[in-house]
Amino acid sequence: MPVRKSRPRSVPALALGLLGMLLLASCAGDSEGIPDGEPDLSVINASFETLAGEDVRIPFGLVDSDNVPRTDADVEVYLRTIEGEVLSGPHEPEFHSPDDTGTPTGVYVASLPSADPGTHEVVVVDGDEWGMAAVQIVDAEDSQAPAPGDDAIPVETPTFDDDLGIEQISTLGEPTTMHETSLDEVLEQGRPAMVLFATPAYCQTAVCGPAVESLEEIHLSRDWGDVEFLHLEIFTDDGQTVAPWVEEWNLPTEPWLFAVDSDGVVIDRMDGPLIPSEMEAMAERLAEDGPDEI
Repeated sequence: MPVRKSRPRSVPALALGLLGMLLLASCAGDSEGIPDGEPDLSVINASFETLAGEDVRIPFGLVDSDNVPRTDADVEVYLRTIEGEVLSGPHEPEFHSPDDTGTPTGVYVASLPSADPGTHEVVVVDGDEWGMAAVQIVDAEDSQAPAPGDDAIPVETPTFDDDLGIEQISTLGEPTTMHETSLDEVLEQGRPAMVLFATPAYCQTAVCGPAVESLEEIHLSRDWGDVEFLHLEIFTDDGQTVAPWVEEWNLPTEPWLFAVDSDGVVIDRMDGPLIPSEMEAMAERLAEDGPDEI
C-alpha cells in the first residue's frame, strides 16, 4: 500500500469562493489564435489546486466586461506560460449549466492531455474576445490536499448513531443517507468509499448544497455493492469551528470529493463545483463490476 506523504496540518481559511480565486493579468495576447490587446473577458479559476500529469482538468467560469455570465459559448482554451509561450491548445471545453453546478455562471471544464508543474495561464478565446486566469499546477507529492496515490486518512466521523457532539450531522436540512458509518470504520473494513466534504449551510461558494444533493441522488440511483458514500460537514458548529476530520485531511477550501479504493488509497478527487456526471464516473471506478440499475 502506498505510504501517505506527510503534510502540514494548518488549514487556511475556507472562504476561498469561486470569485475569490479570480486571478487576471493584463498582458497582450501574442500567440496565434489568441487576439491582441487587453483582455475582454474575466476567467474564473474554479479549482483550488490542479494536479500535473495526464488528463488535466481545468474548470472555470466566464463573465464579460459587464459582469454578465458568458454561458454555453463556443470558446477555445489554451494553456501557456506566464511569458506567453503556448503549451497546448486550442481545446474545446464542455459547458455545465448553473442547475448542474450550483454556480451563477455555470462551469466550463477543459480537458488537457497533459500539463507540467508551474504557474501557467489558462487563456479562453470567444471569437475576437479573450481573457485569462492564472492556474497553479502542482505535482501530486506537493499537493496540499490528499492526492491520487495517497493513503486515505482514518479519522472518526459523525454517524446517525454517534454524532460526536457536533451541532448538525448535516446542514442540508434533511440528513441524507450518507451518515451510516464512520470513515475510520469504512477504511478498517477495506471498503471503497466516496467521501464528500461539504457544508451546505455555511459554504462560501454556494456549490456545497448541490454537491451533497447530487451525490445523494447518485447513491440512491443504483446498487453500488460495497462502495460506501459519506458526507462530512466542514464545521462542528454554526460555521466557526473547523471539524477535526477536515483538519486531518488538510483541506484548504470546500467542497472536496475523494474516491478511495478498497486498499484505502485515494484514486481520484475533485474540488470546487462538482459535476454530477463526473461524480458518478468516480463512483463507477470504485464499483467492482459496475453498478446495476435498481
